[in-house]
Amino acid sequence: MPFRHNGPVEPFNLNADGTPPAPRPRPSWVRDRIARYDRRLEPRSRKLKWDAMSRSPFAFFRGTNHLFWDDFARSSFLDEFSGGKKTRLWVCGDAQCGHFGSFTDSSGRLVYDLDDFSETVVADYQMDLLRLASSLVLAGRENKRSPRTIQKMAVECGLGYWREIKACRWYKNVRYTPWDEEAASGSMRHFLSHTRKHRGFDQMLERFTRADKKGLRFKTGTGLELEALPAATAKKLGKLFQDYAKDLKPWPAGKPRVFEVLDLARRLRVGISSEGLERYYALVRVVEEGSDPYRILEAKQQVKPGAWDELPKKAKRKTYELSGDSQALRVEMGTRALARNPDPWLGRLEFQGKEFTVGERPAIKSTLPGEMLDEVAAGQLGAILARAHCRAKEAFGENAYEVIKPERKAFRKGLAVIAQAYADQAEMDFQSFLATRPD
Repeated sequence: MPFRHNGPVEPFNLNADGTPPAPRPRPSWVRDRIARYDRRLEPRSRKLKWDAMSRSPFAFFRGTNHLFWDDFARSSFLDEFSGGKKTRLWVCGDAQCGHFGSFTDSSGRLVYDLDDFSETVVADYQMDLLRLASSLVLAGRENKRSPRTIQKMAVECGLGYWREIKACRWYKNVRYTPWDEEAASGSMRHFLSHTRKHRGFDQMLERFTRADKKGLRFKTGTGLELEALPAATAKKLGKLFQDYAKDLKPWPAGKPRVFEVLDLARRLRVGISSEGLERYYALVRVVEEGSDPYRILEAKQQVKPGAWDELPKKAKRKTYELSGDSQALRVEMGTRALARNPDPWLGRLEFQGKEFTVGERPAIKSTLPGEMLDEVAAGQLGAILARAHCRAKEAFGENAYEVIKPERKAFRKGLAVIAQAYADQAEMDFQSFLATRPD
């Protein structure tokens, strides 16, 4: 049964005079909603997640995407700049700033882009933009930015989004242009430059693998990031990886189906939003002339997104029409829609009655540190999000341009106001969580 609001909690609507609502205490609703949503987790995983959420309002925000959708999926704030069906598309679903990062794409280029699509659904584009702007405000507060800087971060996020919508409208290929070291500026460019010089494929192999008499194997054991699998489990999972690879089109290697699983392991540390979900690594060797033969493939368990129970009927119906009950298919379709250069290893498998998406772990994967987030970086994140949205729907750039243009200043200023107001609400909800945490 879908979970509905417990008590008189309404969507995060604007007041009659157009101002955002003041933060409202709702401790019992926060407690019950979190307990209900996380009931699927094992007690140990639930405790780990709640411990992580207890560290700060920003950490709490990252772990409660479902509360955000409860508040905004039917909010009147969306009405002014929504184009209805024209601006409904595959969205990230959890576009907080921690789900953007640097990584090497399938062409080997170091880029900064969206890097997590587990929550993707078909919905109004503003849900991603609001999530991003609110996360920037909370991250700014956590890193002791001045109120003026935080305000500018939210405004620049909206401005960067709008400017990139205009660019994608006029020049169709802009949406596929990588946000790399050359395109980046300020702290983001410095971060990409540093990342390129100090991280790479060799460093990733050193972090996760070791050599023994049998060849390259994963590092597993107490205190490490990976856990060894029982022999029977590893054998079954290895076969599933082999079978999954047969259906990849086009095959990412030079010679089809020349693919050997060397070792398998379970990933132990998965982050706040994925706590309790299973994740496996496969160390594989592919016979490819002129390239390093090793790859690390990652299988990520996929479940219903936090947005699902609160999605408006038309958005839920469209998501279901495209992906049905398959959560892995939903994530794969959203990834292919939003990603600039989708991973050629992207696929799906089922293991022990659970659905997983599979993809290659990038050689370089990192996120801009909070202390480097400023108004310039915020503007670039808004632009990166706009490019992803324009990739997801051919006519979106034109449609969004027509919706935003008449009130483009109100668009970015309104985004900043509502993001600040929702950050206030998230901080109050965080305090309620600490006081009523259902341990």
